[in-house]
Amino acid sequence: MRGALVWVFISIAGSVAAQCLAPFQDVNNFVYVFDAGQSNMIENLPLRSFKVGRANVFAYIAANNRLKVYYRGKVFTVNDNAANYYMTDNFFLYQNFNVISVLYDNEFRTLETLFRPGVDSLYYGDSIIAWTNTLGEFNVFYNGKTQILERSEVKRVKIQDNVMTWVDISGNFKVFYRGEPITIETYEPFHFFPNRNFIVYTDYYNNFKFFYNGELQETQIPEVSEYWVGEEFMAYITLQRQLAVHYKGNTEVLLQDRPVKLLVKENLLVYIDAGKNFWCWYKGKKYWLERYVPLSFEVDNDIIVYQDLDGRLKGFYYGEQLDISDQIVKKYQLYNEAVTYSLQPFETKVWCNKKTFTFN
Repeated sequence: MRGALVWVFISIAGSVAAQCLAPFQDVNNFVYVFDAGQSNMIENLPLRSFKVGRANVFAYIAANNRLKVYYRGKVFTVNDNAANYYMTDNFFLYQNFNVISVLYDNEFRTLETLFRPGVDSLYYGDSIIAWTNTLGEFNVFYNGKTQILERSEVKRVKIQDNVMTWVDISGNFKVFYRGEPITIETYEPFHFFPNRNFIVYTDYYNNFKFFYNGELQETQIPEVSEYWVGEEFMAYITLQRQLAVHYKGNTEVLLQDRPVKLLVKENLLVYIDAGKNFWCWYKGKKYWLERYVPLSFEVDNDIIVYQDLDGRLKGFYYGEQLDISDQIVKKYQLYNEAVTYSLQPFETKVWCNKKTFTFN
């Protein structure tokens, strides 16, 4: 069965743009996947678990405990037992006993056969996978190749998107970026946080330093009380309780007092001020979304979905404010950029790419 999966991926590789994937169930509890405007039934019993990828892959544990993947209208059994499985924007990988495998370049590749669950460690981001094995080797898989980074103990490994940081046995602070290991400091920072093309850390004197696009930068940012790291930006609370953001070398104060609620998710900074205004900051621009606190909201890389005070669904999508549903919605789900909800029993609506599809 795995060979068939490889054939399907190869036969359509490079010809299909990314599409919204979203699961839903009908009145009989049959499970469907929304895919490019169509509904495809995949199971006749509820799933034990599932993960939705951005690379057109939907992975799940079926009722019979098998690990399966859905791709382009077809379901394939990956493993006959419920292996540990993980999904990033670009990767689907799974670990079954001592074996780690990844779906890459239209086929499954075995990365490791000497992994010890519960003893060794596995880390993953959008374009990097790293792990230690029984030999104590610290390995990385990047751009289709595996290499050994360390042959001795490492600690405090962090991966986010296309950047990985770690501290080696001698206490050196290192980064793996664009296929190369680089020693940034010869000491272990107290705090450090990586994100896409961007690493924030504090030195011995509690000064902030940035590793941005491969270059190390000193900053003039004074001591802060709290901070969060997104894609190529850092949001923080100053000692004067201001909310500020540092983005591509520039610092901007967004709010004169600490927000009541704040969330950072990849490109988005979402916050609510003391006056109950709903705001977001996205790729260098500040947006005043509403003069009220939404009943609820969900955030992904480039999208916010929220309920207005009447329960209607609204969205912020790649910098654009729009309506998702002009009718009252009691419950909804956000899967990457697809929104599912129901207006009446036994009906599912899926919002994707500014279009709404209805399935009964």
